[in-house]
Amino acid sequence: MSGVETTDIEKFRARTIDSIRVLAFFKAAPGRADELEKVLLGLVGPTRGEPGNISYVLHRMDGDPDVFMFDEIWVSKSALDEHRNSLHIKSLPSLIKDLAQRPPRVEIYSEVTAAR
Repeated sequence: MSGVETTDIEKFRARTIDSIRVLAFFKAAPGRADELEKVLLGLVGPTRGEPGNISYVLHRMDGDPDVFMFDEIWVSKSALDEHRNSLHIKSLPSLIKDLAQRPPRVEIYSEVTAAR
């Protein structure tokens, strides 16, 4: 993934209390982690191109290379909703059905600030 920008620094600096963080966890089926990684990496370019995306970083768990996590930041909940309706995300379940043990676990967070 070298050379791929995962965070737009200007957008990151401009985030507001409406910005949200998403953590999406994937568990590869036995022997399928490298294939799952390839599919997940394929989401980075299209997602980074979405106007509401600030950051989209794929991680692989130390100690359990079958576990992946996207750490995402979106300008707003509506930007995340648009992402969820994008073609590359809508097609994801069919692409990973044999590569993942189960559907991804998605957690949504809002930053805790003095302004809240």
